[in-house]
Amino acid sequence: MSSKSLPIVLFAGAATLAVAACVDKPAATRAGGASGSVATDTVKRQGRWSDSLTAESDYTVAYVNGQPVVVEERMVFPDGMRSARTYLYDDGGAPARIIEERTLTAASGNSTPTMLRARIAVYFTGDRVDSSGKTVDNIEKTVQPYEIENLRRHEREIFARLSTTSTAPRSDR
Repeated sequence: MSSKSLPIVLFAGAATLAVAACVDKPAATRAGGASGSVATDTVKRQGRWSDSLTAESDYTVAYVNGQPVVVEERMVFPDGMRSARTYLYDDGGAPARIIEERTLTAASGNSTPTMLRARIAVYFTGDRVDSSGKTVDNIEKTVQPYEIENLRRHEREIFARLSTTSTAPRSDR
């Protein structure tokens, strides 16, 4: 295989996983391997919650073989600001990365409020935070511990609302 065909193969594999993750019911797919075929069950669960004081959230959790692989969430806050969060997990269902992109309103003095875009990325090794980064309008900022705790607490809230028929990440982390 040439080095030019590798991105195509990777893209095709990613597209296959994306299609499998978009199925509303359990979907058994066959993936060929060096030692033969391996069955892979992909399940997607959707949910919504609303707290009229703080936010409305729509989320989708994708599981492969009973383990969570990704949570995608969209939130709308009472002031109209929005947040998109993606929680990614390793093969054992442990957190690997959380990414949040959010719009913020900033006001200073008598000026008109300004819309800002913030992005937080948190990387995990096992159940511990390995590194993190934050930008606000492309300017690097320090991620505060409460921001990471808020992301993880919200992750636990999502899994607490889901059916217990699939495995959820441990809640004691």
